[in-house]
Amino acid sequence: MLTEILLVCLAAAIISIDVRTIGGTMLSRPLILGPLAGFLMGDIGTGFIVAVFVELLWIGLVPIGAYLPVESLPITVVTVVLAVHLRNATGNMPYITLILFALMVAVPLGYVGRWLESHIRNMNSYISRKLLEKAGEGEFGMISAAQYLNIVVTFTKNFLLCFIPVWFGHDIFVTVINSMPAQVKEGVFSAGWLIPALGFAVVMEIFLVARHLKIFFLSYILSIAVFFAVKIIR
Repeated sequence: MLTEILLVCLAAAIISIDVRTIGGTMLSRPLILGPLAGFLMGDIGTGFIVAVFVELLWIGLVPIGAYLPVESLPITVVTVVLAVHLRNATGNMPYITLILFALMVAVPLGYVGRWLESHIRNMNSYISRKLLEKAGEGEFGMISAAQYLNIVVTFTKNFLLCFIPVWFGHDIFVTVINSMPAQVKEGVFSAGWLIPALGFAVVMEIFLVARHLKIFFLSYILSIAVFFAVKIIR
């Protein structure tokens, strides 16, 4: 268990420095990170389900300029790891309920990550001013050190955001799941239908332009047709 959690958290932390080192290749998006975390946990299907949920809910939040959206990386990783663990530890509950419970637990981590990122950027601004002063004096040796420091800080932040809630909280979450009243479990299960609807509403708001709306509905109808065609063939 510890080995799998460490592998997932290390992989997520390494991918998180993508923006700092390569320049935003979208490797840290849920659609990439979710299936990867599921693969490392031995349940790639859960990774895909979680990735779709998270992408649908936060697809409209784009980091433009100084705006910091909710960080989806810790939400995705913690949801996948918790859902797989809860599935193995509790066998008397619909799987979609476990995924939604794990998602509810993980959502606050996205806001914590955003808060930490804002402080990291403030730190970077302070370091940049100091480096400019040193550069004006002809000292350039600290520039590389500052770059490596930023990478280490980003790596550490995302590793701890993923590792601490899972490793120190998984037993607590199992206890909570097993003690939940049946009515609460039914409510969480029913909420499973609301999340995709909410996600599609977000997508429609983005594409609510006359020339895009027809394409959106056409692709939506085609996806439903393909889904039922595959079920009939099987």
